[in-house]
Amino acid sequence: MTEKPKLQAEWEAFAAEWIARCEQQRDEAREGLLDDWMLELVGDVAGLRVIDLGCGEGRFCRMLGARGAEVLGVDLQPAFIDYAEAHKGEREKYLLGDMEELNGVPDDAFDLAVSYISLVDVPDMHAAIGQAARVLKPGGRLFACNLSPMATATRTSNWWLRDDMGRKLHYKLDNYTEEGERTVLFGPQHRLTNYHRMFSTTINAFIDAGLVVKRIHEPTPNAEQLKRRPGIDDLFRVPLFIIYQLQKPA
Repeated sequence: MTEKPKLQAEWEAFAAEWIARCEQQRDEAREGLLDDWMLELVGDVAGLRVIDLGCGEGRFCRMLGARGAEVLGVDLQPAFIDYAEAHKGEREKYLLGDMEELNGVPDDAFDLAVSYISLVDVPDMHAAIGQAARVLKPGGRLFACNLSPMATATRTSNWWLRDDMGRKLHYKLDNYTEEGERTVLFGPQHRLTNYHRMFSTTINAFIDAGLVVKRIHEPTPNAEQLKRRPGIDDLFRVPLFIIYQLQKPA
């Protein structure tokens, strides 16, 4: 099985569970922390043309559309696009497509591009970033929220070293320079392929695509978020997420 069909098959098997997780608000990181960060960083999107690269079932597209953006969501998984179409608002459109290619999407068309934990899923990150840069207008912005390279490095889903009582001692970091596939477990049934890249590889990919790095953010929760989702307190110990704030030169 070649790489892309393998990835599609993994997500096809996981699609129903992923949609259920979103419907039941079981994603602590997104709902407890990252949504707030991403919405604050993108700012006022009313009237902007936005493309969501790897939009999944469309949850963030719906947030942006509700704030007045004209949004195009792109994803390679048909079940996600079907769900997004069935639940879309009047300012949303969806395209079944590959964020590494963006066939049919014109150059210089969007004010804002968003990649919300999707670069970790693509085998050719350079192609995906190049396409994001291509479809942005001059002066357009890209916000790429991703798993931190410190979080993706270790070749195991047992990321915490624990004592005999099961208490977390420290997070494991290993195999950092060995880029490539990692297997992530979602329960006993589902295995998804992620891709680990060093921090320098990702930064240089943005630069090679002609984008300007404006800011880098490592999200941590505030008191209100911790009260709402106590389980995200690990983010004070380990930088699990990173948000790259980029701009296409005018």
